Order: sequence, then structure tokens, then C-alpha cells
Amino acid sequence: MSEENHSYVSLANKYRPQKFEDLIGQENISKTLQNALKLGRIAHAYLFYGPRGCGKTTTARILAKALNCTGHGQDKPTPQPCGTCPQCREIARSEDMDVLELDAASNTQVEKVREAIIDTVALAASRDRYKVFILDEVHMLSASSFNALLKTIEEPPQHVVFILATTEKHKVPSTIASRCQTFRFRPMTVDEITDHLLDLAQAEGLDLTEKAARIIAKNAGGAMRDALTLMDRAIAYSNGKIDEKLVAEMLGLTPQELLAQTVQALVDKNGAALHGVFDTLRAEGFDANSFLKDLKNVLGDLFYFSHGQAAAPFEAAADITARASAGLLAVLSRKVNKLAEEVKFSDNALVSAEVGLFTVMDSCFDVEGFIRRLEVLERGEAAPPSSSAGSRPVLQNNTEEKKETPIFTAQKSNFSSIETAKSSFSAPQPKPEDLPPQANTAVSKIISDNRQLWDAMLKAFSGSPFVYDVMTNCKVHFEGDVWTISFGKDKDFYKIPAQNKLPEMEKTALKLGGRKITLQLSSEDTAAPREKKQALSSAVVPSQSLTPQPKISEEEPFAKGDFSADMEPHKSGQDVPEELKGILNIIDGEVLA
Repeated sequence: MSEENHSYVSLANKYRPQKFEDLIGQENISKTLQNALKLGRIAHAYLFYGPRGCGKTTTARILAKALNCTGHGQDKPTPQPCGTCPQCREIARSEDMDVLELDAASNTQVEKVREAIIDTVALAASRDRYKVFILDEVHMLSASSFNALLKTIEEPPQHVVFILATTEKHKVPSTIASRCQTFRFRPMTVDEITDHLLDLAQAEGLDLTEKAARIIAKNAGGAMRDALTLMDRAIAYSNGKIDEKLVAEMLGLTPQELLAQTVQALVDKNGAALHGVFDTLRAEGFDANSFLKDLKNVLGDLFYFSHGQAAAPFEAAADITARASAGLLAVLSRKVNKLAEEVKFSDNALVSAEVGLFTVMDSCFDVEGFIRRLEVLERGEAAPPSSSAGSRPVLQNNTEEKKETPIFTAQKSNFSSIETAKSSFSAPQPKPEDLPPQANTAVSKIISDNRQLWDAMLKAFSGSPFVYDVMTNCKVHFEGDVWTISFGKDKDFYKIPAQNKLPEMEKTALKLGGRKITLQLSSEDTAAPREKKQALSSAVVPSQSLTPQPKISEEEPFAKGDFSADMEPHKSGQDVPEELKGILNIIDGEVLA
């Protein structure tokens, strides 16, 4: 039994590429290196960078084999190492004395670099054609180690080749990178990993379904090594058959049915359904962070599916993309991604995730889909289904309408009224008699509700910041076709611009609603500014009628004090200076002193 355990080799090591042709997803690098070997254009230093598990160290070993292979009977490098000569076999097992693999993360100090590389680089190879130094995770070296290595990499002996590998190229000093031939290793695609896993399963005699292989590939993050590690887990977890259900259970993935319910709830703005999803998550013991990650991924899949660039992630995908635009799906995916970052640090992840998704649901509107419905209504066609139809039904007749709210305040931060209007009005419309017969029904719903007409006007003026600002800072009182607008004391400065914009607002109301609306400022606000000014300056109050004003505070004893004793009224017989006579002809007043 112990011999069987000792003979076990992981799939990542067992199926590690041994030739350039075996490399997956890095064909351009393989071709470049093979051509260089054919032409004898061998650089003294190479820099391989890219994400983990994509073949950097494997390529470095294959290049070392190609430089030292003797199986072809020629005393020069070969683009196709034989894999059977002593050099090829020893390099594959990391046992060749002339091919030194160093982990830079464990040898960061300059003393270790000098001992392992600088002091030995001048020595001739003991047996092989080239002495090869492979430095893995080279970005972990200290600044002093890089400085000590700089001169050696710039001008190494003819028999030495350096191969540096890193996942973070930006941490490698430019003085080092500029002295190397640089190759970027890209992450592998889901299709490339899936095909390789299916070929490997066939070679191993495993029953692996294509859907299961694709799930493993998606969770590998573009790294073939990670995919093979997950495959090892799946083999140990299964009883011989590896299907999508088993892989999802092994990885703790959220069931597709639950993800579909969540997306439908977000699109339909159905709070009860969304809460039901979290009840299931609690009952089944799912992790909130994994759930949000899966939800973000499935929203991304739906976005690509809506553009025809990917397969449907679940059965109800076509129905969802028919009611929700690609723009809404993209916004939802971005907001869920931000929410996932917040939930990581929560002490109650499920509660935080649920509250966060409710916020996401209420703050995301399908603007793109709404515009499409407006365009359809303008053409006089039947309106397409709304993504929020489940939670905000459109009233079908006047008898079912809600009672008018006498006072309606429009605030900038409150978009609930705008969302209500989305399902019940179209873009600026002509009069009902000018519309096609099939469009009159939609317009009649707007005409019958003053509040909806106000919302329509608010939407119409969204492109005019001046009028929009007035409308979102006022209170409006509906009395049939007469609407009264008023402002709070802290917003008195809106009165004059509102007075000037009333005709424009009435014109827009007629255009949208098909009926004459009379807009007026409240009685306390309608006094003309000029009349108020004249009333205030018509006469000077005699000094004896002034009553002492109370002090605001002891710190400000002169605030609003009585200064009448310091002023002497102008005597009627006193001459008025010539420069003041012209002013008094324009402004009513009296010279006091």
C-alpha cells in the first residue's frame, strides 16, 4: 500500500510539457524560441512574465534542454530536444548540475545571490554545453541583490544563459528587464483548458463530462496548473464519474437555479423573491462571498449572452435578456463586484450581502430598455415588456388609479417617482388627436393623473438644468388643471426664476398631457418684487416709533440695536446736494443726514 502511495504523481507533474510542441496557449513563444535556436541567435538572458500556472518555469526547462540536448548527435542547440538523453532526463527531474533552479523568494539577500550565482558564474560547465541559471519569482530579490546581479546579467560568460521568471514584471528593475529578451505568457482560455482536460481524462480512462470540465476551467483563473489540481480533487471526490453536479458540490458553487432566481429578482425589482433566495442560502449553509462571486460571474455571462458572444448560463437566460438590456446587466455586475469587496470584511456576511443587494436592486434602472420602449411608443407599436413590471404594475383604467396626492415634493435624491413614470409615460408627445389610434391609450393614462404628468415634465426637463433645478426644489399643489408652486423659506431665491419659467412649463405640460395646465406661484410668493421694494421704501418710520430690539446675545450687544438717536432727519428747508437730486428722482427716499 505504501508503494502505491509513493508512486502517485499529481496530474500537473505527470502531464508537464516536455517539448515546445506540448506547450498549450503559448504558441507564439514556442515558435520564437525554436526559430532562435535554429538560427543560433541565443540570448544571454531571458525574462518570462505572466500569471501563475501558465508555463513559465516549464518553458525555461524546455529551453535548457534544447540548449544542452545531445540526443541528435550534433554539438549545438536543437529546437526539438529528444527527451531521452542524460541531459534531458536530468533537467526534467531538476537534477542536472549545470542547470541551477533558484527560488528568488528564498534567496533574497545579496550574500546568497553572490554565493549561488556571482561566485560560480565564471566556472565552466561540468558536463553540459551551457550553464543555465533559472531564477523563479525574480521580483522577490532585494534592491541590493538586483544591483549585484546587474553586471553579471549584462555581460555573462559565453557559456552562461540566465532565465528569469516572474508573475509581477513591474517589480523587476528596468535596468534588469532592459538587458533581457522579454516574453509575455498569457492566461489560457476556458476552451483551451477544457479541451486539455477532456484529452487528459481520455488518457487516464476517466468519465468526465464536458460541462464538468468547463466548470473546472472557469474556476482555474486561466492557469493550467490550477485546473489540473482541481481535476485531482475531483477524481478523489468522485466515484468514477465526474459531472457538473459533483464538481459544483466539490467547489461549493451556488446552484444555477438559485442564481437564476436572484437575477430575476434583481431585474424585476422583486424584494420578496430576493429575500427568499437568502432564506435558501441560510438554510443550505452557502457562503455569502462565494455566492456574490458566482452572481457577478453569471451576470457577466448574461451580458455576453445578450450580445450573442457566449452560451446561455442557465435555461431562463433568454427570458431575462429579453426583458433586461445589456446595459442593466453590466451595471448590476459592477455593483455586485463592489458589494463583494465590502462583504469580505463584514462580521455577518449574509445580512450584509442581502442588504447590499436590496440597495443595488433599488438603485439600478434599465435606462437603455426604457429608451427602447419609448421609441416603440413613438412609432405607435405595442410597448415591449418592462423589466420592472413585476413590482410596479401599470394601471389599466381610471377606476383602478390611486387617489391624487394633494401635495407632492420632488427631491433630487428621490427617483422613485421617476421610476413610476417610466412604466406609464413616453417621450414628449403631440396632442392626442395627432397620435395614431393605438398610442392614445398610453397618453390617456398620463392625462388622467396630475402627478404622472408632473413626473413626465420632470423627465422632459432633465436636459435643461435650470428648469430641472427649479422643479426639484419646489412643492406643487394639484387642483384639477390649476397647479400652485411654492418654496420653503430657505429656497426663496427660486421664486423669480420660477416666475419666469412658468410659461415654458405650461407649454411642456400641454405638449405632454394634451390639456391646458395653469401654473402659478403661491399667493405669498406672487407679489411682484418691484411692488415689495416700493412698499418697503415708501416712507421713513419716525424715530420715536421705533422700539428697542432685544439683544441676540451678550457676545453681540450691538446686533439689531436702536441707532435712531444717532440720526437727524433732514429738514425740509435744507438744500439737497445736486448729485443727490438725480438719485432721488429715480429712487423714492429722503435724505436723513
